[in-house]
Amino acid sequence: MSSLLEESYQVPSQNNSSLKDIPPIETFQLRQNINGVETELLIQTFDDRILVIITQNGKVGYLTQASLPPQIPLPPPPKSNSQNENGNSSSLEILKVLPIPPSSLQLIPLIGTTTNSTLYDLYINQISTLIFYIIEMSSLSRRNVVVGLSLKKRQLSNNDNYNQDEEDESEILNDEERERFAGIMELVSQWTGPQ
Repeated sequence: MSSLLEESYQVPSQNNSSLKDIPPIETFQLRQNINGVETELLIQTFDDRILVIITQNGKVGYLTQASLPPQIPLPPPPKSNSQNENGNSSSLEILKVLPIPPSSLQLIPLIGTTTNSTLYDLYINQISTLIFYIIEMSSLSRRNVVVGLSLKKRQLSNNDNYNQDEEDESEILNDEERERFAGIMELVSQWTGPQ
């Protein structure tokens, strides 16, 4: 049985030689388990933008464009210290070396809404800043970064006195969220830039 669309519309044949001239979209993909949740990263490089999708549930999620004027220099990243005070490496060590997002970074919501805009803005600011640094280190011109972020909602226990209307920083950035944030930033930092 064929579909109605196939019966009613004949697809014209295309000249395949014109398709050979179009270069493929450069794509970088990683999948990693972060705090017991499969997390996927997809980065696609376009001439005018870089698309970054981070998902923990297979959805594109909340899409936001981050832009930073080319004349605004990126602040220098903090100095790296690979071991903590006890001499052990930690999954949270990346938090000490992440570059600080510039104050002139502008976020423009494109598609979707989130129940926790403060948390998502924190992620998007840091992800886009990492991408800007990687682009600069690749000696390429700066371009806007579009971030699609879809995080798995954390399960609240009865001990969590959590009121979604009165979120404070201590609830947003508990130890579990810090570990997830550090894991996602580590995932993004593995991209070496456009080839």
